[in-house]
Amino acid sequence: MPAMTSRVLALTTTLVLGFSSTGSAQPNPCGLLTSAEAIKHIARGKPTYGETPDAVQLAGGAVCDYGFGGQIGVWNAPNASANFEKFLKNFRMDKQAREPVPGVGDRAWIMYPPPENEYKLRPAYLVSYVGQKVVTVALFAEKGAADGPMGQVCRGDQSRLKPDEREDCKKILAQKSETQESLKPAVIELAKLVVAKVQAGK
Repeated sequence: MPAMTSRVLALTTTLVLGFSSTGSAQPNPCGLLTSAEAIKHIARGKPTYGETPDAVQLAGGAVCDYGFGGQIGVWNAPNASANFEKFLKNFRMDKQAREPVPGVGDRAWIMYPPPENEYKLRPAYLVSYVGQKVVTVALFAEKGAADGPMGQVCRGDQSRLKPDEREDCKKILAQKSETQESLKPAVIELAKLVVAKVQAGK
């Protein structure tokens, strides 16, 4: 996927970006969600800054990347499962633990690939098998302000801060970082929506 934002660029070395297709063009998965659905299920209250999703062709499939917090993909027949497993192997994700998830497509599982460093994205990555297709959905854990530079300031000596800055610190310290595992319910909800549309032939 072309890097639209630093968030997307960070993903290139963890899951998807940069693996271009050598086969025939695949349908654009960005058409599976409306703008309103993407804002609700992927942005999840975060600003989108007017970003539009970006589709990328892969070997046997295609991925739609939302720079404001998520990604969906579809691998099509023939050999969808084999092509997807090759994709995971290329990015050294094939050995990650796979936790079964009931009630999503024919069968599904979720994994939480650990980031290589603090600058890489932290996805909750759900994979569902729908007939002869493989559907993937990812959401990225947000780093809260409490764990950023301002959080460090607020955890320090606040006697140097102005009264309004100390008040702001209460809000900053309350903004804890998400964990990948905490995204599981949201990823499942999004996956069910995407799977239903794939099943309906949209």
